[in-house]
Order: sequence, then structure tokens, then C-alpha cells
Amino acid sequence: MTKARDLSKIIGAGGIIDNTKITLDANEIPNIDAGKITSGSIASARLGNIDLTNLSASNLTSGSIADARVPASAVSQHATSFDDNAIVNDLSTIALRQATNENAIAYNTNSSFVDVFQDSSGIASHTTSSRNASEFVSATTTGIGTSTITLNASNYQTYIDITADDMMSVRNHSTGSESNAQHYSTAQANNTDFASGSNYQAGQAIANSHEATLLGYMFGSESDNSTYEINNNDSSETHRLIYHNIKFKSGVTFKPNGTFSFNAKNGTGNWNNLEFYSINSGNFASSHLGSESSPNGVESFQVSNSPTSGNLSIRIYHNANNSYMFNALSIAGDVTAPTTVVSATGNFISNAITASSSTNKMGAIITYQNQAGTNTLNTDIVLQLSADNGSTFQTATLTALPNFATGIKMAKVNDLAVSAGTQLKYKILFANQSGSKEARIRGVSLQY
Repeated sequence: MTKARDLSKIIGAGGIIDNTKITLDANEIPNIDAGKITSGSIASARLGNIDLTNLSASNLTSGSIADARVPASAVSQHATSFDDNAIVNDLSTIALRQATNENAIAYNTNSSFVDVFQDSSGIASHTTSSRNASEFVSATTTGIGTSTITLNASNYQTYIDITADDMMSVRNHSTGSESNAQHYSTAQANNTDFASGSNYQAGQAIANSHEATLLGYMFGSESDNSTYEINNNDSSETHRLIYHNIKFKSGVTFKPNGTFSFNAKNGTGNWNNLEFYSINSGNFASSHLGSESSPNGVESFQVSNSPTSGNLSIRIYHNANNSYMFNALSIAGDVTAPTTVVSATGNFISNAITASSSTNKMGAIITYQNQAGTNTLNTDIVLQLSADNGSTFQTATLTALPNFATGIKMAKVNDLAVSAGTQLKYKILFANQSGSKEARIRGVSLQY
């Protein structure tokens, strides 16, 4: 016979079953209509296993849902993303313009570095590139080269210092006083005297302000009516010795080794000698032309016994009471002078810029000029960025922007991923450079 259960252990006082005595598994709990949940709250820890898909939003009238229960996608799908690159690029452009206008040296702020190459203080190294005094960097290097030229109207200002003083002077050749007036003039077709007809005393040099004009008349074209005129008005002297001192620019030497010629015009009387020598060494560079009466037309002779270095002087012995005019001065020789060589490739790297915190993204704006040809971004001009002091450089893809100024182009890159660090550098590489294609980098604004 089955023993009767003691219901008093299940049914509590008042005949109610104690709910703590009831154990139900998931299959024994029926679906609950969410509409019937009108009050109270459900612990957040219990929400993870409950499907609230069909829960009416109107039933969520109070309380809150824990942050951990709201997925990011539920928020981001309703938020409009903000891109600050346009603002950053505008600020970089303004910084470049301000630095350009003020000729500022390289400087950095909390999140940018700006260099317009006023000097080389922002550049750590060059490889077949250089900063030019005109405030740009290109794949050029400066050296000293020697070439054979004909010094004439087309190039004399490249090599001759047209501001040099004491270019012209007059001295006695024979015994006598130097007090007699010697008339120097630059006469045009109407014989207008140079410096309003002023007479220059013997032994006196032409004023500095006049010498560039005199050189222009001396080297002027053969057909030009502007010529250089010398008169010897001293009848008491056998000759006057006229010095034409030609001074070259710093670093330039010229060695005559060929034909010396000029165009004589409207000469009267005769000159005694025409000689050519080096001021520094004092060695005569040619034998004289000899006496010639009423010279008119092209005069030339071959230079011999050339000076090895230094400036030049042309010496003319004048007979008394004569005058002559000349232009189209031309002297063949070897010139040694600073030269600029455009390398096919090259690069330069900035100094390290210390960021206030580690960064793994960088950007930049560059300004550049097509000095010759058309340079292609990311091919002829390549930008690389680094945040680990140059241990690793990442190559940027530059995108063209509107011109920075007339003839000055601009390009940018934003948010380039780099190896994280606080020592930031940029590197600009040149390729395919030549005399017919030359890029000049005018400024860099680094963003971090």
C-alpha cells in the first residue's frame, strides 16, 4: 500500500503552494505577450536571454537600459559622420601663405609643422638636391665648371660684375701733367655725351653709377647706334693710356684664348696700340693691333700668351687730338664659374618633429612649381611620411588641390597610416628630372 504524501510540506499556510518549491524548465514556461508587461522591471542581467524583438516601444515608459545592452551599431546608424580634413587642409594652406608672406623660418605647432625654405633649418639631409636662396628645394647641385664661350652682348652680364667700381680710368703714357681734361663719353647717333657732357679729369674713374651703362655701350650690338666714345684732347702729350678694367663676379675667372674683336665707328686720328692683359698677374695677353688711321669697321686679332686667372683689362694708347667710338666687343675664351646641375633623381628629408603624443596617422600639404616641363604627382614628385624617426617611411598618394598662387601648384594627403611614434619626418623624392623637367618644392605643411 502506497504511503500517502504529506501535503503539508508542499502546501503552506492558507492552502497556497510556495513558489520557491516550484522548479520549471524553459519548455514549461509559456510565451508571454509583451503587452502584458505593463509595470515593474526586469533585471538587466536577465535581458541577455530574452528576445525583445516584438516588444512595443510604447511599453518602455520608464527605467533605463544598461549601456552594455545597447550595441554600437544601434547608435552609429543614426549619427552623421564628421570629416575634419577640409578644415585641417584650409588651416595648413593658411599657415603656408602666412609663412610665405612673412619669410618665416621653419616652425611647428601642437599638431603641424610648416616650412617654406626661407633657410635650411628645417632640413636634415639632401641627396643630389639643394635648397636655393630663392626659397625652394629641387634636384639640383651647384659646382664649378669650365666651358668655352664667347663673351659678348648676349652673356656678359652673367659673368661680369656690372656694379664694380673703377672700371674705367685714364693715365699718362709719357711725361707730363695729368691735369688736362680727358673727355669720356658714350655717344649715340647724335653724339650726345655721357653724363650730360661732363668732362672727366685725367686719372679719374668713371662714376660707379655710369659703369653699367658704359658696359652696355661697349658690348652693344654692331648695328646699335649706342657706342662708347673716347676723345684725347691733350695736344701736349704724345699719348694717353686708357684702361678698360673688366671685373668678373665672385667665383668667376676668364681666360682669353681666341679672337678678340669689336666694331670701330667714326674714328679720327689713329690709335697707337691696343693691348689686352690680366689685372691680377700683369701679364700681357696679346700683342697690340698697332697704329691704325681713322679706324672704322670690325677690328679683330687672336689672343696669345693668355693670362691664367683674374680680371681683365683692355689698354688703349691714344695719340693726341684723336677720338674713336666702338661697340660689339667680343672676346673668346674659357670661363670657370659656378654651375647648376639638374640630377635625374634626388631627395631631401626633414628634421624630426616631436609630437606631443604617439601618432599613427599623418597628412601634409605641399606647394610646388613646374620650373620646366610638367611634373606628375606620385611619379616625378613623391611624398613619404614617418612617425618613427624615419625608420619606416610610408608612401603617400598625393591629390592635386587648386593652385596656391600663380604658377605655384598645391597637393595634399590626409590620414596616411604610419608606424606609430612621436618623431615625425617627411621625405620628398624627385624622379625623371632634367633640363626639360624640373620640379621646385616651395613649401610643406605637415599634419599630425
